[in-house]
Amino acid sequence: MDRLQKLGELKCGDAVATQLKKISGRTIDRALAREKRVRHLQRDRNPSVHRLIWQQVPVKAASEWETSEVGNVHVDYVAHCGRSAGGSGLYTLSAVEIATNWWEGEAIPAWSQQTTNEGIGRMLERFPFRLPETHPDNDSGLVNDLLWEWARRWKIRMSESRPYKRNDNAWVEHENRTRVRKIAGYWRFDTTGEMRLLNELYGVLRLSKNFCLPTIRLAGKERVGDRIKRTYDKARTPYQRLLESKQVPEANKEELNTIYESLNPAALSRQIAELRGRLEA
Repeated sequence: MDRLQKLGELKCGDAVATQLKKISGRTIDRALAREKRVRHLQRDRNPSVHRLIWQQVPVKAASEWETSEVGNVHVDYVAHCGRSAGGSGLYTLSAVEIATNWWEGEAIPAWSQQTTNEGIGRMLERFPFRLPETHPDNDSGLVNDLLWEWARRWKIRMSESRPYKRNDNAWVEHENRTRVRKIAGYWRFDTTGEMRLLNELYGVLRLSKNFCLPTIRLAGKERVGDRIKRTYDKARTPYQRLLESKQVPEANKEELNTIYESLNPAALSRQIAELRGRLEA
């Protein structure tokens, strides 16, 4: 305070300067509350005034999804920044179809709208079914004009999660841990070579996870006394769930069956281990 007065940056009397030295942060916030409202200076991380694109994209909670409809895809980021968020690290775009658990992953060089849009375009084309709807969280890298226009061009509905409600994107949040973190770990990756290795790894991983590894799904739940009783369906692979679905064209099923017959699960596991070793070296 004395330094600012001496330099002429703060023009006030000594009595006011003395009061300013004693004032608390809470009192400052209270005194400036009206001015902050007028100037839109709230420190609210979830402001009531959103960008126009957020007003166009509808919000959808987890309970609103029709989990038997094939093709609804949830998308999210996984950051490969290691222990420090500084600099520019790689990101993985993780996407899962909620009716069958079919998963796709794509490593991108940076967190930006352009790289995200390009990565999502490459990744979603690999899904072996039509996409009725895509659902990212409310990150500005995912909810933006580029992705909105892409979805409209391909006649795909688009919705987003509520701010700070991770359960709205629960399906992909689960896959981020089991499909990405358990395989790529928590290391820092930031080079082009590492991005190529990650995408090569995801190319093998998608075959192993989608065609060879069964998962269970929640079939229902009911309250029994003071407890919730959950029932689960029979464990099946995403590939098997697609073959059983009447929503998938027969031509797509035949193509999936051809891919399945060409796979060796043990060889895929060895490839994944080898690529993980190269990535961590």
